[in-house]
Amino acid sequence: MPIMIGFSQHRKTLLSEELDRVRREFPSLGLIKVWLAGDFSRGYVDFDTPLEFLIVRDTTDPYPKRADFFTDHLRPQVETHFHVYNPDEFSQGEYEDRFIELTLKAGELIYG
Repeated sequence: MPIMIGFSQHRKTLLSEELDRVRREFPSLGLIKVWLAGDFSRGYVDFDTPLEFLIVRDTTDPYPKRADFFTDHLRPQVETHFHVYNPDEFSQGEYEDRFIELTLKAGELIYG
């Protein structure tokens, strides 16, 4: 299997450009806070590294449907995962949800 030299740098550039693009949209989406999460937030980039966001937003939508709002409005150009919590869930999850706990320790607050 051939290996593309410099692919991780190319992927990092794609992810950075997409992050900049979606970040410009955050003010219009009614967000409270957003953290960059996952491997990219820790500087690890591989051929399949996605963008991952932990988002706090007022919502009553069921958890499985919440990411749809962001997919519809932001139309991601790379694989992107949106983990959306309302303020109460986020407050509870700081000590009970492993994803929230790890993101608060190793992620980057990028909005709010």
